[in-house]
Amino acid sequence: MSSSLLRVAVRLAASGLTFLVALVQAAIVTPPAPQGPHVVGCSSVEQDLSRVPAGEAASDYWSGVPGGAMGHRYVTSLQIPGAERLNFTVQVPTREENDLWDKQAGKRLTYAAILCYPTLASNRRADYPLPNGARVPRMERGTEAPLPAANPAQADGRWPLIVLSHGLGGSPLGAEYLAVIERLAQEGYVVYAPFHGDARFSRTKVEDFGDIWFLLTSYGEVAEMQALRGLSLKAGLDALLARPEYAAMIDPDQIVGFGASLGGMGLMLAQGAEITKSWSGSSRPVVRDARYKAVVGYVPFSGYPFLAAFGDGNRGVRDIRTPYLGIGGSADVVAPIDRTQQMIDRLAGHRSFVVIEGMPHGLREEDVPELFGWTFAFYRAMLSRDPAVIAAFYAMREVPGGSIDRVVTQRALAWGSRDEAEAVEYVSDRGKFFFTARVSEIALLDGLPTLWRRTGQRFVVFRADARVGEPMCRIRAFDGGAINTHFHSTSASDCTLLLAQPWATDEGRVLRAETPVGGSCPAGSTAIHRFFNPGLINHRYLPEYALTSSQPGSGWVGEGVVFCAFRVPGAP
Repeated sequence: MSSSLLRVAVRLAASGLTFLVALVQAAIVTPPAPQGPHVVGCSSVEQDLSRVPAGEAASDYWSGVPGGAMGHRYVTSLQIPGAERLNFTVQVPTREENDLWDKQAGKRLTYAAILCYPTLASNRRADYPLPNGARVPRMERGTEAPLPAANPAQADGRWPLIVLSHGLGGSPLGAEYLAVIERLAQEGYVVYAPFHGDARFSRTKVEDFGDIWFLLTSYGEVAEMQALRGLSLKAGLDALLARPEYAAMIDPDQIVGFGASLGGMGLMLAQGAEITKSWSGSSRPVVRDARYKAVVGYVPFSGYPFLAAFGDGNRGVRDIRTPYLGIGGSADVVAPIDRTQQMIDRLAGHRSFVVIEGMPHGLREEDVPELFGWTFAFYRAMLSRDPAVIAAFYAMREVPGGSIDRVVTQRALAWGSRDEAEAVEYVSDRGKFFFTARVSEIALLDGLPTLWRRTGQRFVVFRADARVGEPMCRIRAFDGGAINTHFHSTSASDCTLLLAQPWATDEGRVLRAETPVGGSCPAGSTAIHRFFNPGLINHRYLPEYALTSSQPGSGWVGEGVVFCAFRVPGAP
């Protein structure tokens, strides 16, 4: 985003223009207050600006411009004690682990981040002025603890989280991005934004994306820089949620993403999208983070006119079901809307694409109502468990009062990502198989690597509180001796029959899934086959696509298709 959103926000507030959102009850677009209802505070990004050598700028360090008197530039070079609280480390895979990596393979890279949140009305901390004229609102300093307000809409007082990924060469302290972060937090979100520092890894500029010769000679370097976006977004979110003083204000069941330009690509890579690895169109997944419930891409970069970002024809997003809203400009030559359209058409979940007439690659004053109007309405719908709220969003056709916007793509499903649960299969040191979608159990088993290890098999079903699918029982069969296994079924008669046995323990209706009809599953889903091993007295559940390349082995007897699920991005 190239225009000064800070100036835009001030002028909008002064003129009485307002941001727009959809009403929950109906497909009516109405203006809220000129600013959001919440006061905003932020984590520390305090810097010793006297360290910036003559002839250089602090913004060079924020965006990671290479060179300079220090030999390198990144925001960590300017941080003072206390400002590094949200720093985190990214461990890049080796080339043997993923042949996507070359120059950065095996390295440990340091990143910084900022967090802004609805704060107490009594928070009198001073704003932190920046040399670009912007300011960080009510910023923590030194060892000061965060002062979050409680969310009155939630019993536990927690807020939804937006992970924000800025554009190429930008930073969270650019005036336009900082204004976006503050406006999102005013609306009632905690906003987390890493400093990507792209220039540390590639000297790519936005203009280079249309330069075929540059990409011919530097594509591997550019692809690594792009892939680091996805890798760092997951590592940063892991690190944030491990900080109790910040994690306590976040609802982990309401995590969404906002990506601008290359940040839009980065967030798709974090969902499990495959990145184009070579000019042949071959692609590789980078990482997979199943915590996101929705993603907004603003002028999202989805590839070049001559090479898609996510594999041949952008097919590397085909298994991603995270609800997605793309907002593009009809005059955008950096992120052409035909490529964005192609990417969105490949998605497997909720999807919408809104085009703003005449908008280039950036944000104009007249486009601000559309940006926030569509974004807030989409987040509200996708984080709701109410079908009427989702239906109200999909009835929207435009946000009046600013530019001309039109819906060009729309696909609404009977379920959303908040209905999903990702199941992971494990095998014990005794050769017993077990799958679970409970977050607490996954964390427990991952913490016992000598007793349990992941097999690599994963699939997606519905949560127990979803409004779709049939309830699935989980029954432990255990007699203190040979019998020790778990049985899952969406068949009420099967569950009742098994529970009549003296060694059966009902562990509840832990999931939901579609029940196959005549052994077949609905289009877009995959059949889950159950196998039983009488020697081990153990059940195993495998997706049909896994059976095309391997079988469970000797001693396993197939019991047919027992429920329907969805494929995980990157699954073999």
